[in-house]
Amino acid sequence: MEMEQYVLSVKDLNLWIGEDQILKDISIAFHKNKVTAIMGPSGCGKTTLVRCFNRLSELISNLRITGEIHLFKQNILAFDPILVRRKIGMVFQRPNPFPNMSIYENVISGYRLNGIKMAKSDFDDLVEENLKKVALWDEVKDGLHRKGTFLSGGQQQRLCIARAMALRPRVLLLDEPTSALDPRATSKIEDLIEELKSSVTIIMVTHNTGQASRVSDYTAFLYLGELVEYGKTKKMFTSPDDPRTEEYLTGKFG
Repeated sequence: MEMEQYVLSVKDLNLWIGEDQILKDISIAFHKNKVTAIMGPSGCGKTTLVRCFNRLSELISNLRITGEIHLFKQNILAFDPILVRRKIGMVFQRPNPFPNMSIYENVISGYRLNGIKMAKSDFDDLVEENLKKVALWDEVKDGLHRKGTFLSGGQQQRLCIARAMALRPRVLLLDEPTSALDPRATSKIEDLIEELKSSVTIIMVTHNTGQASRVSDYTAFLYLGELVEYGKTKKMFTSPDDPRTEEYLTGKFG
């Protein structure tokens, strides 16, 4: 397929930290308005890979990267990282609402931190719209000016997703977004992912093969910094092409 049919496209990506090569010749392209799960055992490079997509990896000292990452046709490695992060949002493993900000302030924090001015009524609409997107509005609408840290873990993670979505990104990165949550909160986040993909392309790191099979349209399997296999989730989970993928999915290692 042509590059422009994908939202995010990676070509020959290599990454070193000091002398250690973490990612090796990764080439992969992500389909628009689909969920792609990135799986693999601990230390295989999953989180490092997705942090490349919004340039967070560059915060690591002694890092060297080669290759290309295109958002549509633009190589994001040639852009200001701040501009990249407006287009490619990220939600981390543990819920991290800004502790000194209210729920309301958390949602619009991307605008304030980037110096983007809007009328208060527009901010009000933005807050309501994005809290509704993550099914949190009805739970918090009477306490918008309370600190986000008063919320439960699952609510905090949905608030973080609302904060990321408020800037209207083209891609949303989720780094094991439910690993710190209980089963009920996990189920809510999984339902939310299914709903959000109509408006954003989602790339999700997960160590949970069951979760990948439930929520993703495509799956990528990484092992020792290499992309072993990538394709439709249903096909990969029923008849993987590479024996290492099958061994991982059947719990023989990982």
